[in-house]
Amino acid sequence: MPLSPLFKDRMHLLEDKSLPERARFLAFEAPLSEYISPAIETTDFAIPGPLGEIKARLYRPLGNQDFLPALIWFHGGGFRFGDIEMNEANIVARELAHRGDFAVLTVDYALCTETQFFPAPQNDGIASLRWLAANSGKLHIDSSRIFIGGISAGGALAASVAVHDRDSGQNLLAGQLLNCPDLHKVLPQYPADVLRAVNEEPGIIFLNHDVVNRHNAAHVKPGAEQANWWFAGDAPSQRGLAPAQIINCEYDGLRASGEKYGQQLAVAGVDVEVLMQAGVPHAHINRYPADCAEMDETLNNMVRWMKAH
Repeated sequence: MPLSPLFKDRMHLLEDKSLPERARFLAFEAPLSEYISPAIETTDFAIPGPLGEIKARLYRPLGNQDFLPALIWFHGGGFRFGDIEMNEANIVARELAHRGDFAVLTVDYALCTETQFFPAPQNDGIASLRWLAANSGKLHIDSSRIFIGGISAGGALAASVAVHDRDSGQNLLAGQLLNCPDLHKVLPQYPADVLRAVNEEPGIIFLNHDVVNRHNAAHVKPGAEQANWWFAGDAPSQRGLAPAQIINCEYDGLRASGEKYGQQLAVAGVDVEVLMQAGVPHAHINRYPADCAEMDETLNNMVRWMKAH
């Protein structure tokens, strides 16, 4: 499918050298409309973590005190930037809580810097899972239906926490939802149709292999040994992991990683659904549903899958 006009008409903004790199993405992602939130209540928490307090926010349908299924949701940003105020955290959490009658916990996990490396984000992810499970009673959450998920680097983080959850023997998770995730330290090659698109319109893939592989390598401290579970696709085995839904974006340099991981999970006997959102580039859910029909479809597929599991 051709690239959606919502994105195609703005691709030139990503090439605007007059703006800093982050400002280009903010211009590319600028909303077309005003977001009107459904009836949601939020509560902010400070979760104890290995590096100190972790800022987190719990979203619930307004006035609903039932014991709800819960999703821990991690934002993207390449493990270098991002927070729980991004659309892909705040708006996604509001929509999923409303559409599915879920509780959604967004987490401001530790980012990598010039002096902070893996497993800082992963340790915060593990801490948030254990905290939610331990406090499920007073938060009115069904501890047998805790899911984990995220977008891009957040998807990588969710998948790595799922591996750790299995390896620890705690098995707290009912499932994992991975949106355009980065699951291998060295990305698999582009699918044939993506390679054709890159050759025809080079700027269409703004997360190319060189950029992502360089960032992934930089997350590991020089001289340090990488743990098997930091990138879930590089773990020795995927057997016994929680069921997974993987939603890839058609025009995304990370798409091959999500597709390969889906194959790895299937071979390992894990219940997995792999979808491709047609016509969109990386991180299309960092929008408003009213602006982006594809985001609306993705959210509905996530709700459907969670309800089935």
